[in-house]
Amino acid sequence: MRNCKSGRIRNQNSHNTIGASEKRRQQIEMEQKWLITIVLIGLMLQATQTIAAPSLKPLPAFVKVCHRDSPDLNTCARESFESLKPRLMNGIPELFIPPMEPLTVPEIKMDQDSGAIFLHSTYRNVKITGMSRHKLNDLKIDPSQLKFMVSMTFPKLHLDSEYNMKGKIMMMPLLGDGQCFVDLTNLTMYTEMFGEEYTKDGAIFLKIKDIKVKYELQSVHMQLDNLFNGDKALGQRMNDFINENWKSLAEEVRPLMTNVLVDILRASVDKLFKAFSYDQLLPKMKI
Repeated sequence: MRNCKSGRIRNQNSHNTIGASEKRRQQIEMEQKWLITIVLIGLMLQATQTIAAPSLKPLPAFVKVCHRDSPDLNTCARESFESLKPRLMNGIPELFIPPMEPLTVPEIKMDQDSGAIFLHSTYRNVKITGMSRHKLNDLKIDPSQLKFMVSMTFPKLHLDSEYNMKGKIMMMPLLGDGQCFVDLTNLTMYTEMFGEEYTKDGAIFLKIKDIKVKYELQSVHMQLDNLFNGDKALGQRMNDFINENWKSLAEEVRPLMTNVLVDILRASVDKLFKAFSYDQLLPKMKI
């Protein structure tokens, strides 16, 4: 009787030992599964973050990069600007600069109804030659204010376009629809651009906050074909009047011309600033 009872106790202890071993094995398998699951989730999250924040498009290798905290920043910036000049003829699509010879502008609208000029005009298929033969007078960058200043002179510019205009110049009626030709001599432009920072995809970018443009001209000559429904005599008298009084007329349209130049500059620079981060365009020096 005692032997039977002892056998039952041994069998029960053996069964308990096997059960404990099985539970431990199951616990180890469960921990391994949790570890594998955590690793897989981590890898998935890393992959998701990589897709959500793609690497920035690299700056073209031919661009000379200047450092915004360098004491020679302005000298470097001028050299970098000048190094791009040979490429301007055919344009630099990587920097959103269109071909310069000729520079083609699809349409320019100029409406003025104050002062001595009351005129509504549209110029289409505007082609400008001479843009690439500019002279850089000065270029300065002030990173502390995000200010960019450039002064350039264009010795000779020729504009050719289709035009349509209606209005009055100094109380004289002006009506025409045809070809327009303009020659500008020694156009000097002074441009100041002010930027501001913003963050996108973890990188700092710039955007234009304000642009100020001033310009000076040495001379202007204009020819408007098909004025007054093709009346050549009346049309020639009007062209002569415009060319004899170009200085006073240029002052009248200066605010309008300034706004046109600002719009063209803003469109080009905004594309550049959106494509490349601040640290790509003007990185800090590596210590």
